[in-house]
Amino acid sequence: MFTRTLLALLALGMMPVGSAPAQSDRSVQITAEAEPMRVEPGQPVVFSVRVEGPSATVVQPPDPPSVTNLGLQQRTPRTQRGLSSDGGSSERHVTFTWRYRALRTGVARIQPVEVTVLGDKYTTEEIRVQVVSEASRSADRSGASSSVGRDENSALDPQDLLIRATPTADRIYQNEQVVVKYHLLYRPKIRLRHSRLASAWSAPGFWREELDVPSRPVPRTSRIDGRTYRSIILKRVALFPTRAGSLRVDPLRIEVEAQGTLQMQGNAVRGRFEPVKLASGALSLSVRSLPPAAPPSFDGAVGQFSMSTDVGRDSVAVGGPVEVAVRVQGTGNLATLSPPGLDVPSEFEVYGPSVQTDIDRGGEQIGGTKTFTYTLVPRSRGRYSLSPITFSYFDPDAEQYRTVRNALPTLRVTGEAAPRVVGRTGDGLPVGDVAGLAAAEQAQWVRADRPPLHRRPWAYVALLLPVLAAGAAAAHRRWGRASGTADTADPDDRRVPAQDHVHAARQHLRNGDETAFYDTVEQALLAILDERLQTDSAGTTRTALEQSLARYDVPEDLRDALFDLLDRCEEARFAPSRDSPDPAEAVLEKAQSVLHRLDACLPEASGRRPRS
Repeated sequence: MFTRTLLALLALGMMPVGSAPAQSDRSVQITAEAEPMRVEPGQPVVFSVRVEGPSATVVQPPDPPSVTNLGLQQRTPRTQRGLSSDGGSSERHVTFTWRYRALRTGVARIQPVEVTVLGDKYTTEEIRVQVVSEASRSADRSGASSSVGRDENSALDPQDLLIRATPTADRIYQNEQVVVKYHLLYRPKIRLRHSRLASAWSAPGFWREELDVPSRPVPRTSRIDGRTYRSIILKRVALFPTRAGSLRVDPLRIEVEAQGTLQMQGNAVRGRFEPVKLASGALSLSVRSLPPAAPPSFDGAVGQFSMSTDVGRDSVAVGGPVEVAVRVQGTGNLATLSPPGLDVPSEFEVYGPSVQTDIDRGGEQIGGTKTFTYTLVPRSRGRYSLSPITFSYFDPDAEQYRTVRNALPTLRVTGEAAPRVVGRTGDGLPVGDVAGLAAAEQAQWVRADRPPLHRRPWAYVALLLPVLAAGAAAAHRRWGRASGTADTADPDDRRVPAQDHVHAARQHLRNGDETAFYDTVEQALLAILDERLQTDSAGTTRTALEQSLARYDVPEDLRDALFDLLDRCEEARFAPSRDSPDPAEAVLEKAQSVLHRLDACLPEASGRRPRS
């Protein structure tokens, strides 16, 4: 994300190199990407198709595309679903990935891919990959700046405006953090306005994390090549290389209007504002593979880390929960950090871990804390020693692997275990009880002379009671319709299960509990669907639910309003603080309107059948 600066640089979306957007509407966005775009023969090429907007359940997995000069390594795509957040809003996405291998020098082509979403077909564009005999290297390894687009009669000198890219290192290990800073340098006599990102910026082969920059930076004075410049930071990004080799970072390009100073017969006057295009130099980083002989507990973490553990308690009853929190803190790629292994006795059930990540983007490097919380439930009493938790990482400064071990306390489990299910004999007696009965010296057998159930009159009366009650209820409803009382009743007084949720949602709204409010609104909508459709709406796919509503002739605008409300409630779980176009009161009014319309459209459980 391109952060605002003193020049009011606008935040723009960035597409990766080699990506091709599909023909789509506003609600469905499909992007195809190949990485890297320049390879040597025999090197891997990863091709992915990302579908944003719809739920993954309505996206049909595509077939691998036709290719030339590439060998397919896997026919079944690797599928990854997720929910991304940006600025408080959230968006669902699913990505399909295939791996290829470059065959020979020349051009490799990946033909368009057809993706089907809810019956609609979307097609990506062709992508071309250059297969070269030797990976290209950037001529400017220091990140020196370049600028283009100035007129011959311009009041601006080619060295008046520069963008300089500065990496913290140009030779790093795989998954080691390198921070690249982009500085805008301009002479004190220059005035700037209307700045924006000119083209896409990408770093193929890197995991990227944005670092914070001041929204209103204070320019600093710098001396470069004997010239005085004002300097501000445009962008800071932490890069983590995902593979070894020579990896390229694209130039950062912006467009800006600049005003210089004209010298006219000894008098200095301001010139006109001129459009200027600026670009930093491309960077080429040399990435080394991690050394061999990694410890068994190493799972790819590179950086400087520490680990602490916290066990909620050292004494618990059988069946009670014990939480074990493992906190890994330091600088490195916390987003991809795997949970340390937890080895516990077989007498424990292990749940989790749940993961909480707290990333600090304000320092010179990406860092923070990642907490993994396991829940242990003992099934029998006793004293249990838990194995130490081990975490290994590679320290690039020391160029060696390090292992941290934290001991866990001995757990004392009290109480009795719940009775186990035992087998039964052919006569219905528990197997475990037979030996006890045989060994009891004073055991007495008692013969039951009670008549069997089918000979007792009250049993038949009990069977008839539900039938009589159902008939009376049906007669009462029929009498109410004949007398007109159902038509004159106030709609707000009709009590279906969903209305109880509506009243609860209104109470949550008064109490200011927004999370509980949206959760209860969703329960109200699902309650009427469960009652009328006789199904579990929460476990039903969106496509199946929409088809069920269509069979009952539910209008399309009502279906759209229902799904919009369900999506709004789902988004509130992941981004409760995002600015919504509808306040909570408006959401509640829409929910009540949708409930009343569904109440009128959908029959009761014993009502009419859906059309086939």
